[in-house]
Amino acid sequence: MFNSETLEVAIGMAFLFLTMSLICTAIQEWIEGIMKWRAMDLERGLRVLLNDDDGTVAQRLYEHPLIYSLFQGRYDPKKLWRSPFTPGLGSRHMRLHARRQLPSYIPSERFADALIDLVARGDGSAAANAPLTPQALRERVAQYDSPHLRRVLLWALDRGNDDLAATRQHLAQWFDGTMQRASGWYKRRTQAVLFTVGLLAAVVLNIDALHVMNRLLADRALREAAVQQASLVQDAQAGLAGQAPAQRLDALQHRLGAIGLPIGWQPGGSLPQLAPQGGLQNADPLALMMLALGWLVSAFAVMLGAPFWFDLLGRFMTLRASMKPAPTPAPPTAPTPD
Repeated sequence: MFNSETLEVAIGMAFLFLTMSLICTAIQEWIEGIMKWRAMDLERGLRVLLNDDDGTVAQRLYEHPLIYSLFQGRYDPKKLWRSPFTPGLGSRHMRLHARRQLPSYIPSERFADALIDLVARGDGSAAANAPLTPQALRERVAQYDSPHLRRVLLWALDRGNDDLAATRQHLAQWFDGTMQRASGWYKRRTQAVLFTVGLLAAVVLNIDALHVMNRLLADRALREAAVQQASLVQDAQAGLAGQAPAQRLDALQHRLGAIGLPIGWQPGGSLPQLAPQGGLQNADPLALMMLALGWLVSAFAVMLGAPFWFDLLGRFMTLRASMKPAPTPAPPTAPTPD
């Protein structure tokens, strides 16, 4: 069971990690806005779904009016390049300049409608004007040039008992299953970016998690200041989410500065403990190793994400509010004279 002091230290550390995570997430979102990884993973997942390594079928789907209306520009499979770090199908990725205009999200129902229409009507004018029926779809599927799609579409028709609405639903579920895999690619990349940004922030700003924890344990006033700021962060979270990234960074840095946590390369940080005689060249090797470990702890904490630390901080604050304060001892009574 936490005692009051340990809980206040935990609150202070959770507040620090939450603030770092929010700052690094803002940076990660800025990087994502440039790199367009979500659009790249969607395009890659679509080709895996269609068993279409060279992007031929994907190009037809992207050019379908139901999908083409979701983005600007054109899909060009010639812009694909093969990554040496991704084996097998899906090892090809869309180049940055070619994926910037691609959609980051395709509704599963729209995908199913576009795929059925593409296979059933294709590019022929006669087929394009013909009514779409289950029997007509089966006939067109049998003539389609992709064995992979033929099998999937026949499976969807069989599962749907030749009902077009049920067939669409099964195709949408098939699409959602593969998009969960694409979401996993994006999540793992996001965690790697957050760890990298968190480590850079920890080194540049000298955010040594172990040193901060030791100072919180030793300094009651610092703990109280951290708890006070942590009690305000839940109310301010909604306002921070609506701000621009630059404004959010300024607000979060102001909150950290208001506490006076021992971070940074100024005298209040961990530098004096590393090299009391001045200069990192005089630092104890063990102290340098502990500093690096503190940076790594900060980076791993950032990788867990702001929602994790916001939820954990809320639990800590609820637990602290439920704890009964220690009873104040009664003053000794003066002895009565005989």
